[in-house]
Amino acid sequence: MINRIKLEMLSRRNQAIVHTRDGGYTLEIGGQSVHSRYSPEKEAVRLIEDILPLEKERTLVIVIGSGLGYHIELLEQSGFKNIIIIEQDREIYEIFEKIYEFGFIPGIITPDDPIEKLDSYFTALQIEQFRHIKTLVLRGGYRKELYEQFESRIERLLKVRLGDFATRLKFEENWFINILRNVNHLGKSARVGELTARRIGAPIVIVSAGPSLKESVPMLRVIRDYVFMIAVDTALLVLYEAGIVPDLVYTLDSQVHNLGDFLMIPRDYMERIGLVYDLVANSALPEFFPGRLIAANTAHLDYDPDGKPFLQKNELSHWMENISGISFGDIETGGSVATSAFHFAFLAGGSPIIITGQDLAYSYYASHCSSTPHFYRIGRMNNRLVPIMSTFLKVMKNREVFLAPGSHGKVYTDFLLNNYRGWFEESAKSVLKNYPDLPLINATANGVIIDQFQGIENGELIKLLTDGGKIKKESFLTSLSLIDGESIGRILKGLDRFREFVSGLAYDENVFEKIRTSDFGFLNRYLMREKVILERYGNFEKFHLERKMYRLIKNLEGIFHAAE
Repeated sequence: MINRIKLEMLSRRNQAIVHTRDGGYTLEIGGQSVHSRYSPEKEAVRLIEDILPLEKERTLVIVIGSGLGYHIELLEQSGFKNIIIIEQDREIYEIFEKIYEFGFIPGIITPDDPIEKLDSYFTALQIEQFRHIKTLVLRGGYRKELYEQFESRIERLLKVRLGDFATRLKFEENWFINILRNVNHLGKSARVGELTARRIGAPIVIVSAGPSLKESVPMLRVIRDYVFMIAVDTALLVLYEAGIVPDLVYTLDSQVHNLGDFLMIPRDYMERIGLVYDLVANSALPEFFPGRLIAANTAHLDYDPDGKPFLQKNELSHWMENISGISFGDIETGGSVATSAFHFAFLAGGSPIIITGQDLAYSYYASHCSSTPHFYRIGRMNNRLVPIMSTFLKVMKNREVFLAPGSHGKVYTDFLLNNYRGWFEESAKSVLKNYPDLPLINATANGVIIDQFQGIENGELIKLLTDGGKIKKESFLTSLSLIDGESIGRILKGLDRFREFVSGLAYDENVFEKIRTSDFGFLNRYLMREKVILERYGNFEKFHLERKMYRLIKNLEGIFHAAE
């Protein structure tokens, strides 16, 4: 609450604090009144009146501009405790911190705090639990140059976090089951952590499947022996048809259709390539892939309360690491396989790191390069009356595209692709902050401009790479160690205990609390959808819970049958 005695005493020596007509106080900063000159408290009531009816525990309020805190005091008195306050005017903040006394601990971002602190609050509060997220702007203290970057980041964080939450609701079951099924492939797999620890120390090129990849193929043929080449899974067929063999292919898609990226490719070609598969990837892929297998663990970048970055792992794979002593190796992802490949390239010591086929746009009004399995799937929708271009235009319309600056003029993109672009830019900033001399090169022939990456023409890039000479990589993958049987045995022993626990659970409304207090708290991620529906709406979906638990038990039994 506002300490009005301190406020009155401070007003005697600070000319920025001036009386209002109703006997209260406002701030005069830069010739502008932060609050109403007539009645700042009535102004505060009007500011928050739309928020008051909302459920207090389920509402997050983001306050842009603290002023003297009249609106914050009303929120606090009304029972709101999930509040983030952003004040970037130093003079205002120094007054506010002297006269306002909180009855709880809010999130506060001061003029001295980095913008990343906003991310840490979003992480700590777990914004997906809220039914309402409201932003209050104190217009009298608002200056665009101070708050525009925060408003943009709030918008992006909300879209990304809520999008991630929706993705987890949709795919968490498949991720969980795939991790379990992939346990049986660990014995023939190396760890990505061992591979990155070797520090390739050579140019690494990441080949993505954007529409302009077809223009980069001739360049990729020339530089093949001068770089360590990583293909994303959807780009592999394009490289095969062009007669180019990458060193690695990276996959993390949990869905069955991901197998289509590999089914049209001969085994003798794939035998020459290493497969980095995320533990959540569809388990049928490492089952049949004939080349070297390398298991990886996805981690998401978050920020702690001090604004320091950390990687948040999948809870099941983290548990497996703890009980086995294995460290698979954490690869940060921004939602796409290309973002994971980029972080891998950084960890592996790539220099320079080159991206190509990373259009992040509908270059030539297409979403993927021709010859990709995705392009073929789209192609099945067309006929003599509906040409393929019409099909792609329909896809673009459904995704609500917009124009963005591109390497050859403006180009169409959408929210998801733009989000990937933002991830690349944020990740590049982080990399360059610690390694300012690391060259990041965008050799994509068309698409959006990605800040922090240097654009370069194919001829110039070829000269740069060939001048460095060919690199030796023949034994780089073959000398990797397979995951040892003892560690896998400890995982199987832990899963056996997990199976006993799951088999003994009673399926009632107390099941989520029993799981939370057990040694297997990660199981609540598998039951995420059912838990959220119970907590938010009071509906206990016993049928769906039983169905998922039956599937889980059968997959656990399958692990042990396969291991026999």
